[in-house]
This record gives sequence, C-alpha cells and structure tokens, in this order.
Amino acid sequence: MTSIKDQDLSKNQRLVRNIVLHAVDQVNFTLKNLGKRPTFAMLIECENCLTDLMPVIKLIADDYIEYAPVYDQMTNALEAVQIHEDVCLIEFA
Repeated sequence: MTSIKDQDLSKNQRLVRNIVLHAVDQVNFTLKNLGKRPTFAMLIECENCLTDLMPVIKLIADDYIEYAPVYDQMTNALEAVQIHEDVCLIEFA
C-alpha cells in the first residue's frame, strides 16, 4: 500500500483541475441557454446548476486558492441570475 506522501500529486492536481473545468463547462452551458431562451424554467435550471456545483468548487477553492476566482465568478453569476441582470460566462484560465 502506498502512503499518502508517496502518491503522485500531479494526478491529484489534474483530477481537481478536471473537476473545476467540468463544473465551469456545465455552468457556462446553462448560462448560454439562459441567454438564448430566458424563460422561467431556464432561470430555475440555471439556479439549480449553480447551486449544485458551487459547494464542490467552494471545497476545492478552500484547499487550492488558485480556484477561488472561479468560485467568486459563480457567486456573481448566481446573484445576477437571481436579480435578472446580464450574466457573464465563467472564465477559467
């Protein structure tokens, strides 16, 4: 059995990055759909997507500070959706 200190950290880092990328893709897809079809159902779907994925990104951002801006952008997007303002897509560099 391999101890934790001997594990390949790059695999863990890639996994975390892939999780964040997937969350960003899902949120951006929903935000684009809301922009194309701003119905009440799409608004609810967008809020659901954001509120489902934000806790995951928050947990990651707590341990990996470089992902904190993604969480902040998601928070801003959720607020914009809830007050019916223009929404910007989440940027992940």
